[in-house]
Amino acid sequence: MAEVAARYSFLRSRRWVTIAVVALVVSLTCALLGYWQYTRYQGKAEAAALVEANYDSAPVALTELLPTAQAPWSDDLTWRQVRVTGEYLTPAVVLPQRPIGGSPADHVLAMLAVEVEGEEEPWWLLVDRGWYRSDAFGDHTAQQQLPDGQVTLTVRLRAAEPPSGRDLGGRQVHAINPSQVLDAAAPGADVAGQVVTGTYGVVAQESPTTASPPAALRRPSADLGNHLSYAFQWWVFAVGALVGAVVLARREATVLGGPGSTPDPAARPRRRTEAEEEDALIDAQLAAARAGQARETSSR
Repeated sequence: MAEVAARYSFLRSRRWVTIAVVALVVSLTCALLGYWQYTRYQGKAEAAALVEANYDSAPVALTELLPTAQAPWSDDLTWRQVRVTGEYLTPAVVLPQRPIGGSPADHVLAMLAVEVEGEEEPWWLLVDRGWYRSDAFGDHTAQQQLPDGQVTLTVRLRAAEPPSGRDLGGRQVHAINPSQVLDAAAPGADVAGQVVTGTYGVVAQESPTTASPPAALRRPSADLGNHLSYAFQWWVFAVGALVGAVVLARREATVLGGPGSTPDPAARPRRRTEAEEEDALIDAQLAAARAGQARETSSR
């Protein structure tokens, strides 16, 4: 044990302390990056599982999933389908610059006064009717038009977004937040009923609809990406940084002294300087000259 300790005594040097610290920092960084990629994989896997379980579920009444308008949101309800009947509050509200599949898009939002059994006043449900390609110079009045009178909708539920601090003015909002959309659609109005605060609906079916409704939102992708493989790669790098430091230490111990020998820092191979190289060359030339003179003398 004492021989091993002596053999690796160089690990206490300033150089090797620096190497060890660098190896630990690199390993820890790679481990954290791997964990970050793994959490991204978990998030996508959970989202894909909800799509598979709920996206094509049979529509039910809104009150079957939400006992009250202010019921807290549960992620298990994401993409669940509900069927509602009511009338739109005009006009529609625009959510600008919310991309769809990488394409610039504006969403058409509206508040629907939903008829709820056993309630005298309606529930105001925020509805995302769909999207059209953003075009500042185009006329999108037709896509923003809402059906008149009573409509029956099948919508898929999503979690409402937190209110935004940005005021876009006009009939535009920066977040899909029920209260802010209601304020934009009917500023200063005192509408009767309760606002459904925790969720909004994405239109799956609408009857009757308008002549030029906005395009329906696409089914969310269930692709999990490469996050899991990236996580394992980062973890391999984390282990490799530590293994590399150990291998380097064993090689240096071998150079400093063979097995069972006491390491001698002075025995470490040292590269000769230019002056030493020149001296060696001169010595070799002098030795060759003396050898030549000796041959000539002997030949006489």
